[in-house]
Amino acid sequence: MSKKTRTVLFGIYIVAIFSMITSATLAYFTYVEVSSVSPEIKTTTATIVDMLVFDVENNIYIHASSDNFAQGMDSLSSETDATASLQITGNEGAEKVYEYNIILDITNNEFVYSTSNNTPELLVKVTDPEGNEVTQIPGLNYVSSNGFSGFDITTALGSFNLVSNYEIATASQVTQTWNVEVIFVNLDTNQDINTGKSFGGILKMETVDSNG
Repeated sequence: MSKKTRTVLFGIYIVAIFSMITSATLAYFTYVEVSSVSPEIKTTTATIVDMLVFDVENNIYIHASSDNFAQGMDSLSSETDATASLQITGNEGAEKVYEYNIILDITNNEFVYSTSNNTPELLVKVTDPEGNEVTQIPGLNYVSSNGFSGFDITTALGSFNLVSNYEIATASQVTQTWNVEVIFVNLDTNQDINTGKSFGGILKMETVDSNG
């Protein structure tokens, strides 16, 4: 009797409404809503099962106000852990390899630089499963701003692969954890030009190779 392989892929999408709408002179991020999207799984006689599951720890939420984001105060940030977990059963010790992407789609961005030298004020910082900060993302500039490092998304618009074709491999079970942080940098200057502006996007994890 021949063995059959069943691959179960769960994709999780983070719907990020980074909406910087202000009362008074400052902006805030609304919550990042997380929802699971999984395919229909049909019953089979599979003896080998590969299960790759994406998950996100918590919502990203930043609320800036005159109480916490005035001149001389700290910058604001919020972060979440995004995980990819691969489990192999009945594979008799053979390693299986998959690949996945983490993508940021910025669908709306009305923000502008508030300084004449275009000092970055909205950053995204990505840390890999080994604890190393990602420093290269196509289409985005890696910068330092007021003591913070990350990729400048102050005026960014479009789709950006934060992580491309990243391998996850195991003969049994493994989990990889990425940290994604959004930083609203307090430049200690007048940033009122972005009052009432909006920023919206979607952060998602997706498989590249089903390895079926």
